[in-house]
Amino acid sequence: MKCANCGAEIKVGCIYCSVCGKEAQIVSDYNLLEDDFLRNMLKEREEKIRGEAAGKTSAKETKEEGHSVKARTQEAPNNRRGQEESQNGRQKHRIKKRIIFAVSSIILLVVLIVAIVLMVGHSRENSYDYQLEQAKLCLEDKNYRAAEEFAVRALQLEKDSLETKLLLADIYVLRGEAGKAITLLNEVCDKYKDHQEAYQKLIDLYAEKKDYENIRKLSEKTDDEDVLELFVEYFPRQPEFDRESGVYTEEFSVGISGGEGDRIYYTLDGSEPRQGKEYQGPILIEPGANIQIRAIARNEYELYSDEVKGEFQVELQKPEKPGVSPCGGSFYETQDITVTMPEGCKVYYTWDGTTPNTSSSQYTKPLTMPEGNNILSLIVVNEHGMSSDVKKCNYIYMPMTQSPMGPE
Repeated sequence: MKCANCGAEIKVGCIYCSVCGKEAQIVSDYNLLEDDFLRNMLKEREEKIRGEAAGKTSAKETKEEGHSVKARTQEAPNNRRGQEESQNGRQKHRIKKRIIFAVSSIILLVVLIVAIVLMVGHSRENSYDYQLEQAKLCLEDKNYRAAEEFAVRALQLEKDSLETKLLLADIYVLRGEAGKAITLLNEVCDKYKDHQEAYQKLIDLYAEKKDYENIRKLSEKTDDEDVLELFVEYFPRQPEFDRESGVYTEEFSVGISGGEGDRIYYTLDGSEPRQGKEYQGPILIEPGANIQIRAIARNEYELYSDEVKGEFQVELQKPEKPGVSPCGGSFYETQDITVTMPEGCKVYYTWDGTTPNTSSSQYTKPLTMPEGNNILSLIVVNEHGMSSDVKKCNYIYMPMTQSPMGPE
């Protein structure tokens, strides 16, 4: 090393220049790191020297000091490498810390995201509105399995939700599980007897299976007029009689009408009409019996209508007396006696005063008036064998030759 003041060579271990006496300003070939190291060494040395009492510095200490400086100077390259290694270590440590911080941050973020997802999932899992909305969306996308899962969960959250039950019934149908839909809709119809939509859905399912008997049973669950209108197309019209029930005085027939294509069955003894005869035409009501007609209609669905009942009776009245012309009197000239009677009836007569019957003479043409004082007795007998009261006519026929004036 050289003195910075005079340029003289400074011996190793000397602090002051031996030529100019100035403190050694070491100009070194080392890099900046070595200069810093040496300055620190000099500063430490200077402080040590100042701290010692004047005159106590011995040559030995100076020599030792010189050796120490020399040793430190020799160790400078090693220290420089150590410092570089230390600096690299610190840099690696900082990088490691940054990596750890980044990884920790990522883990924390992931945990936070997972927690949020779980919270949102839990919230949705317990939200009736969310579950119902998802069921509808899945149904629109024809994802029927997912739609069923959402609808079932919604129904678990609100067990009495009518909207969800109807939606779930539709899902069951689309999934080909009509049995589940029928069970669910029956529960709705049992509880809501005026709900037309539920009844219509159930009717359609039964009709598709041709289960018309259950349609009939379903109709018996309600008395709501609007709901009952839904069953009209499945039930035949109640038959109608063309006569009012009652007592009639002459034989007649009763006609029965029903809906187009319906079959009508009836009985005349008051028994169950479903096991009766099939109606083919008007029913003759004959005299002498009280006839009770029960009739019912059956349609193409094999469903029966309400039955109709009627009581009919014929109580025949005996016919009126016949009309006779002339009806008795005194006569001097012969006259024919004519008789009139109701249509379908017969007239029987006698001239001897006895009461006529069906064995007596039958009137078929005008009668010849016999001579003398005679009584004509007549009865009318109708087609039912009923006789009228006896009609009697007294005829006195005396020809002119027997007049009171005597013969001419």
